[in-house]
Amino acid sequence: MSHQSAPWRVSARHATGLVLAVTAGLTLILALFVAVALNSGPHGVRLAVAGPPAAAAQIAAELTATAGPDAFEVDAVAGPEQARIALQDRTADGAIVLAPTGPTVLIASAGSPATAQLLTTAAAHLGAGGAAPAVPVVDVVPLSPADGHGAGLPAGSLPMVLAGLALGAAAALSLRNRWVVVGAVTGGAVAIGLSFAGVLTWLGVLDGAYLAASSAIALAVAASALVVAGSARLLGAAGIAIGALLLMIIGNPLSGIASSPRLLPAPWGEFGQWLPTGAGGTLLRTVAYFPEAAIGFPVWVLLGWATLGLAGVLLGRRGPSVTGSADRAAAPAVAEAVS
Repeated sequence: MSHQSAPWRVSARHATGLVLAVTAGLTLILALFVAVALNSGPHGVRLAVAGPPAAAAQIAAELTATAGPDAFEVDAVAGPEQARIALQDRTADGAIVLAPTGPTVLIASAGSPATAQLLTTAAAHLGAGGAAPAVPVVDVVPLSPADGHGAGLPAGSLPMVLAGLALGAAAALSLRNRWVVVGAVTGGAVAIGLSFAGVLTWLGVLDGAYLAASSAIALAVAASALVVAGSARLLGAAGIAIGALLLMIIGNPLSGIASSPRLLPAPWGEFGQWLPTGAGGTLLRTVAYFPEAAIGFPVWVLLGWATLGLAGVLLGRRGPSVTGSADRAAAPAVAEAVS
């Protein structure tokens, strides 16, 4: 009786441990999602102010009093042209130009429609009171006319994540040779980049910069796929689950693609830019709309993840070859039992 109940007790302990582990993990994910949602708002939004130093200091003080000390990072620039350049090279998220005739707010809706809306609302407050005229708002880097609400890139981010996840898992589980896996991931990422960029251009989300956008998508998909493939070669099915956790469950909400990393609570907005999903989204948005901006940081982040994934593919031993050899070894025994 004791011998018969022992396996049941072991299975019950394993089931209990599995339930507790899954519950704890999902609870942590729930806490992360809710905390990010409840604390969303401006956190370090970079604002360039062109005008007399005293007026710029007054603007900074007013923003601190109304939005909090960490909502905006105010930097003084020499003049209106420098403010425009700051938006075009993504060193600023918005700008205020102070002139004798009144202030003008500069936005870059292509960088973040949510941030542009925030600054537009702030401009209304600057012009409020008495008979003061409305403060003009100038969109220095607008969105594509066919995507006036800026929904295209956020909607396309999930298929990009799924592409990396599916490509990496399929290559690791169906191909034996590690270099063939690397080649399949690389070739597949290039094909996906060209195809996805073509669709986004056809739908009007991208207004030019096809080759740059396809290259950005290919690099993001390759990095994600290599991470998944490397994890799968090292850990099997558990590696694919880890890749999905990294790319989708954690990476996607912390990427800031739908709003902006600077509208997420610190430090999660910055942390998300160190993950493949966040770096890939930032790289695509930058090359699509800000050709003069630097792209070094997201490129190096993606190359770093790609290197880690490549190491996993080359060092890992799991794959269809392992299952195949086991099946071949078991075949004689099965045949003998049948006979």
